Amino acid sequence: MELKYLLYFLIGGTVVSLVTYFAGNAKGLLAAFFANLPVITLITFLTIYSEAGEKAVVEYAKSLIVMLFPWLAYIFSIIFLTQRIGLIPSLAIGLASYFIFSYLIITIKKGLN
Repeated sequence: MELKYLLYFLIGGTVVSLVTYFAGNAKGLLAAFFANLPVITLITFLTIYSEAGEKAVVEYAKSLIVMLFPWLAYIFSIIFLTQRIGLIPSLAIGLASYFIFSYLIITIKKGLN
């Protein structure tokens, strides 16, 4: 196994642990800060650059912006539905909306190319 994958695993685990710790101690804003740290995308940009160059990094960054909309649908599902129907159904609806919006965006983008 390559050492870089162990590093990715450790960084990812550290971020998840920090988020869980702060969220569990009623520090939601701090937990959200750690959850949204661009550490994972930074590493991803570096690895894409080393494998495929600048053009691939720019394409990936543009795609991240486009895929922000399905992610927002997922997050808003959790915000608006959790207190009404519970966490698990909200997560299911959020994930379903993420996949539906993602599918639509990918299909539309393929049609435009």
